[in-house]
Amino acid sequence: MAGLAVAGSLLALAGCSSREPTADAGRSSHAAAIADAPPVDACVLMPVANVAAILQANDGGSAKTQYASIGGMCSYRDSDTDTKLLIDFTRLKSVEAAEAAMANERKMFHERGIEPTPVTGLGDEAFAAEAEGSEGLKIRVGAYEGQINLSVGERPPVSLRPAVLALGKQVLARLP
Repeated sequence: MAGLAVAGSLLALAGCSSREPTADAGRSSHAAAIADAPPVDACVLMPVANVAAILQANDGGSAKTQYASIGGMCSYRDSDTDTKLLIDFTRLKSVEAAEAAMANERKMFHERGIEPTPVTGLGDEAFAAEAEGSEGLKIRVGAYEGQINLSVGERPPVSLRPAVLALGKQVLARLP
């Protein structure tokens, strides 16, 4: 239950869940675009010890506990450093569906007055955005679309970008 609370709070902070677009039409089209393949289990993909090492090596706080969530999402937490992290990746039915999901994510940020920063060299397309105390990274590689959201206490979100990018590289290297 604590894992769901952490995941929910991170999704609310960053506002960029790959599973919850704001429009009802976006929700139904995204759900229809998810592949029949088993969901990516982020907790298996990124064990807490690996995540903690990446965070610490990139001045991104720490991770002591890991919480599996619905659909393969995984949240990580360290109450000592007030670190909250969410990793969520989904395999959509096609590259085109993943491209459309990324376009929808960009649109939602623009509608909120947040300008995403393009990130090169990470997957087929990626962008970072700061929202409400959290640094977020949206990534697409082939038909996979995902997100990494990190907050560490009162730290400025942009200071967490190196850790988020390092996590993104590791997730992409481990995707099936």
